[in-house]
Amino acid sequence: MPTPSAVVVTDLTIYIPSSDAKPDTQTWHRIDKNLILDKSPRKAWLYVALAHENTLKAEDLVIIDISVGAAPPDSGSRGPWEERPGGIWVLKGQFSGTINRAVTQVDVLFGTDAVDPRPQWVLMPSFLQLDGNPEAPVARLTVLRGRAKPIPAVRPALKVREDGKFKIVQISDMHMVTGVGECNDAIDAQGKDLPAGDADTLTVDFVGSILDVEKPDLVVLTGDQLHHDIFDSQTALFKAVAPIIERSIPFAVVFGNHDSEGEHALPHYR
Repeated sequence: MPTPSAVVVTDLTIYIPSSDAKPDTQTWHRIDKNLILDKSPRKAWLYVALAHENTLKAEDLVIIDISVGAAPPDSGSRGPWEERPGGIWVLKGQFSGTINRAVTQVDVLFGTDAVDPRPQWVLMPSFLQLDGNPEAPVARLTVLRGRAKPIPAVRPALKVREDGKFKIVQISDMHMVTGVGECNDAIDAQGKDLPAGDADTLTVDFVGSILDVEKPDLVVLTGDQLHHDIFDSQTALFKAVAPIIERSIPFAVVFGNHDSEGEHALPHYR
């Protein structure tokens, strides 16, 4: 069976309504996440120019690397970096008939604690430089290079251990948010009050420690993985499942009422 044609990123930019000319929608595709969220009256959108692999010529230029920061990294002999808004730098190279080294997808996640557990995706360590609300979680690019590995048509069957046991860990009510969140009313082992801290970081560390101790054969998430009315469901959900994916443990998900509540819930997570 022939490999289906993939899209390749040929350019990207940030569009701020009322101050910039809107990109041509024939070529440019908007990532539907306000980069400064909705805590600011201003909007900023990431636009990505795409081309189908089978329409490109070997000499056509495509993006082969992306960096975020005040200055570009050293490109060596690969050519000059080109500056884009928001502290984005892109490095272009000839398509050469293969997408293996080309950037094929770009996405946006939010917060200093964001993670991207998807195979082959790389989350930029630096955040976009935007003139938004400083209290809003920072926007960060995450990038896929080459063709994404297809999901196996047949998943490995779950098996009982040699001792006849099959361990399931159930996790519920993590209430992850966009950004680190705030943990209030926490107590220590002696029941004494603890100062407020970063909520999601503690939750992720706790879940990871439980998985390391229990070493389950299956994890079942039984609802309210996300807090209600958060600004980016994808960011929060990735944090919830990352400890499981990192340990290659099969898991199943049941969504609760909080997982789809709020005007900012993403349509594909409702």
